[in-house]
Amino acid sequence: MGRSVTPTFRAEVKGSGWNFDMFGWDCKTNGRPTQMNVDQYRWSLNKSFQPGGVNFHVSDSRGVIPHVSTVRVIRQSTGEVVAESKAAMFEVV
Repeated sequence: MGRSVTPTFRAEVKGSGWNFDMFGWDCKTNGRPTQMNVDQYRWSLNKSFQPGGVNFHVSDSRGVIPHVSTVRVIRQSTGEVVAESKAAMFEVV
């Protein structure tokens, strides 16, 4: 049997018509949760919903391309917001 490990950080993702707070922030993949890394994460997640992206199947099934407007990385143990990325009022992806 395996064991469960709670990630140090979690990412709360809010977008057009949907919210997720189930993403563990993987420091090996995404780097330390800095402003620049969280901005890059939000931008690449939005790019993945576009035609040809790895998450286009989500857009195709919904009939609309989702847009991530806010990503907040939170330290699990304290609830402290470590880094946050918010989209501009108008953003071209």
